Amino acid sequence: MKTKQVLVLTALVLVAGSLAMLGGCKKEEPAAVSVNVEMPKVQFANTKCPIMGNPIDPATVPANLVKNFKGQKVAFCCAACPPKWDKLSDAEKIAKLADSK
Repeated sequence: MKTKQVLVLTALVLVAGSLAMLGGCKKEEPAAVSVNVEMPKVQFANTKCPIMGNPIDPATVPANLVKNFKGQKVAFCCAACPPKWDKLSDAEKIAKLADSK
């Protein structure tokens, strides 16, 4: 039964493709435009995760692993760290951030 369904589906795809080609309508692709745009580099206050101590690669940190603290962006190594950070007092956060530079 499956083989018959695959054959019917394949035939439908081939017929649809043939009809599209016979339509005579040619779509022209827009010319490629080269634009040199330099993406701003995100600056983090830390180079290591303030919770786990793992290295931070600024180019790969997703937005859900970034917290703002006193005007600075703090990056974390995994999804488990931001909730732990949130439980710290400001004094503990300052100390952890100082150790993660």
